Amino acid sequence: MGPYVTLFVLLALLAGLTVGKAWERYKLQDGRWIDRRRALESPHYMLGLNFLVANQIDPAIEELSTAADAAGDPLEIHLILGNLYREKGQVGRAIQEHQALLQRPHLRKLEHANVLLCLGLDYKHGGFVDRALEAFSEVVRLDPGNRYAMSNLEKLYEEQHQWPDAYAMRQKLAARDSPDQQPRHQEILAFLENEIGLDALKRGEHVQAAQRFQSAIELDPKNAPAYLNLGDVQFAQGDVVAAVSTWERLVGTTPERAYLAFTRLESAYSQMNDLSRFPALCRRLIAASAQEWRARLALAGYLAAHGQASEGLELLFEALVINPHALALHQAIWRTLSQLKLPSSLVERYTDLAHDAIFYVDPHICVRCRYRSTELLWQCPHCHEWNTFVEERIAPAKDTEATLTS
Repeated sequence: MGPYVTLFVLLALLAGLTVGKAWERYKLQDGRWIDRRRALESPHYMLGLNFLVANQIDPAIEELSTAADAAGDPLEIHLILGNLYREKGQVGRAIQEHQALLQRPHLRKLEHANVLLCLGLDYKHGGFVDRALEAFSEVVRLDPGNRYAMSNLEKLYEEQHQWPDAYAMRQKLAARDSPDQQPRHQEILAFLENEIGLDALKRGEHVQAAQRFQSAIELDPKNAPAYLNLGDVQFAQGDVVAAVSTWERLVGTTPERAYLAFTRLESAYSQMNDLSRFPALCRRLIAASAQEWRARLALAGYLAAHGQASEGLELLFEALVINPHALALHQAIWRTLSQLKLPSSLVERYTDLAHDAIFYVDPHICVRCRYRSTELLWQCPHCHEWNTFVEERIAPAKDTEATLTS
């Protein structure tokens, strides 16, 4: 009986493989069997994908619709079609497409989650925030590892200023990532902690706010707004020494953002009757970086206020070479020139004209999506990423042999 048993087992295995392959290829839908591979092998499907890669949405929709009809309306193609309608701005059509898929019987758990994810994106694109939150939350319930749903939930929470919920979602994302990705998570969590602290500050809960700002600094020692806000709380509570220490820590850890604390520190040093401390700080920053124009500007203002306008003007000229488009420099130069007895009416007129010239407004740009802003923002209003703005500098024009001979 041994050989027969072996033969029977082999036949059973072959039958199981055959059934498995058939189940993988065919799917029962609306009372009929659908050949999944048929859709993928369709020339219309391949042509639709080619149009999609070329960003030709209308012909892509046409070809994929034909492929779907020929293959019995497979779920995968209709998911793509719904997404294409959304990209075209036809949000209502996209919602209808994806809602229809949810009505199909016998959807598997992950299929259900994928359809809900697309539907959530439709709702988000259309501004239906509550529905989008509900859809993404259901995706996470069905598929706890779905990073895309969690990321969209976090951004929706941020847009609604639901900072604790955004913080909790970012923690879930961080828990799933490898150690080398943790620094970016820590940076974002620090910004969220800072926002939670600001909310506490608005409610008058100064102790809790300070704790949140301190937690943000512990998460990311380079989180500039947390240092500023913590120092502000300490200063408001009368602890000038602690506030100065906090702001000086910002200067030490993130010297490129030191200028944000200049006004605070100059005022605090004055209260402490330690006037020499501020110019010494500016000179240290200048010595550490040849491109440090803001410290030159701040030091020039200090010198002008203390009867050393000529020395301050030299610093301003140095700063102007570094950053010729900065409005603040031009205004400071003319104020100093006025202090040195130039006709005040002409100086004031120039200052007014320069203030309205957009060319002179310090531009900042998001390194992720290239969004431009005239001020430093901690979160991009376009792509919603944190800490992605850098100051864009316009180099001074230089004559070259080509320009001189043209």
